Amino acid sequence: MTLGAIARLALLCAPRRSATPVSSGALILGFLVGSWSWTGALAASDPSTSDWSVHARGLGRLMVGMSLDEARQLAGMQLEQEGAPPVPADYCAYYRARVAGKEFHLRTMMNQVNRIEVWSPGFRTRSGVSVGDSIERVKAAHGTELSVEPHHYLWDRDFVLMVLGPHEIDGFAYGVAFVASPVRGVTKVWAGRYDEIRQSEGCL
Repeated sequence: MTLGAIARLALLCAPRRSATPVSSGALILGFLVGSWSWTGALAASDPSTSDWSVHARGLGRLMVGMSLDEARQLAGMQLEQEGAPPVPADYCAYYRARVAGKEFHLRTMMNQVNRIEVWSPGFRTRSGVSVGDSIERVKAAHGTELSVEPHHYLWDRDFVLMVLGPHEIDGFAYGVAFVASPVRGVTKVWAGRYDEIRQSEGCL
């Protein structure tokens, strides 16, 4: 029996009451059905799956816009702040994050996840691109969807910034950026809001 059929059966069998809240079980089922029916750019960047691949909105279940506390509560997530605490304390901070045996950086602004920065070849994008892949591999995966430009600070070493997006999700523009050079290939993959992944700076 399909999930849709189960949902319809559950609704038919449920007792009808007026002016009473929907049960938590029905809410969960409704969320699952709604989540699996997403289409377009949001579906392509659906973070509800259990894998830890890079997508426009984040990394697996870790999403840009989450509070730092929500990120800490994700199963298997380990966060360790890097450097001195920011001034003011909730402005901009970097965390070394570890999940599924792999590490990456997490940038926060005002105690919210602001940008995901992957440098480990163990992570892949939904299109299969990972750190270490060639520029040609990225172009083959995304073609004309990419915007390629010299890196803001490493252009003199032939580094480029390749940006995929923006994808409109929940009214915001999100994307994925690849930092790469002809010699070293992809060295970093960033995910987050479009304006943030186009900035080469860390915390200013």
